[in-house]
Amino acid sequence: MEKPIILKNKRGKQLVGILHLPRGRKKWPLIVICHGFAGIKTGSGGKYVRLARDLESKKIACFRFDFEGCGDSEGDLEGVTVKRCVFDLESVMKWVLRQENINKNKIAFLGSSFGVIIATLLITKTKFPAKTAVFWNPALNQRKLFPVWYTKKDLRIWKKRGYIIRKENKIGISYLRENEKKDYSSVLSQISVPILLIHGQKDETVPLKFSKKLAREHRNIQLKIYPGADHKFEDYYIQKRLVKDTLNWFLKFLK
Repeated sequence: MEKPIILKNKRGKQLVGILHLPRGRKKWPLIVICHGFAGIKTGSGGKYVRLARDLESKKIACFRFDFEGCGDSEGDLEGVTVKRCVFDLESVMKWVLRQENINKNKIAFLGSSFGVIIATLLITKTKFPAKTAVFWNPALNQRKLFPVWYTKKDLRIWKKRGYIIRKENKIGISYLRENEKKDYSSVLSQISVPILLIHGQKDETVPLKFSKKLAREHRNIQLKIYPGADHKFEDYYIQKRLVKDTLNWFLKFLK
């Protein structure tokens, strides 16, 4: 069963999501999906939808939603910050914990790229007892990734104008000020549950070396490298493998 959900964040903006719920009166395990920067709740190629439906077929609920300023949710992307997105996820989790058909002791997270930052900060900030997590191409080290994403000229323009245009998106100065010198990687040291990292070998947005470093430094992290995969796992067969590996990991720890 797929149920559209509308809830409000701390700023009074509507967040729109889809709850995938197995049929029956049991309390189901739940996966919460945190999409990437300027992403949407379907995911490129519909990968979040495919995963959510596969989870539902295995008796695991799933909630995928749009952060403020993304997809069907209210607001604009220009004012996006990590802090704002963490507040969004806090609002989502408050709603989740009120649902009678969700097993509060069996909740886990899927984070993609920027969404990994949000999931890890939520878990550590609120001491949320997540059972496990799967992270795709995590963009935790913003300080070292900024030079990958932006030239020095880009940064000068951004600081002068107060915004930068990236494809169809306008990104405000708040995001730059918050993250230009931030590395969120150390937050993982506060999370002891098993974590699966999946990273594309040909990812040029977040190079593979960042996930290799995380896997070396944390014994609870298992790294899977996908040969030929880009940042969004856009190849059909790669996405199929991605969904299968993610599903099997969650089944291992939630069933």
